[in-house]
Amino acid sequence: MQVRRRAKVVINERTGTVVLGSDVRLGAVSILHGSFSIEVSTSYSASQPNPGSPGQTEILPETRLTAKESPARNVALSEGASVEELVTRLQAIGATARDVVSILQAIKAAGALEADLEVI
Repeated sequence: MQVRRRAKVVINERTGTVVLGSDVRLGAVSILHGSFSIEVSTSYSASQPNPGSPGQTEILPETRLTAKESPARNVALSEGASVEELVTRLQAIGATARDVVSILQAIKAAGALEADLEVI
């Protein structure tokens, strides 16, 4: 039997370093941080099997990532997006390491970070 390890994000506040596993996901949340606006939302679609096949209808989450560079500097992610995707989008719009640290702490406080958060 394989044991699944708990997802974890480690932040060094002094240096602004963020270390995380690839399995860290985000829940639904909206954040406004300085000039950065981040939105994580859910979008689902149904997958139908071919007629006469033994498959079942499944509800699948759709992940859509968009970033706009504008005065508001908006980053939009779908629920279930990874923290890695969030960090990449934030860097693309000019977020500093300290911005990323503050945003991750706020996401955890809102209950939308599906991982343990350790600040060192």
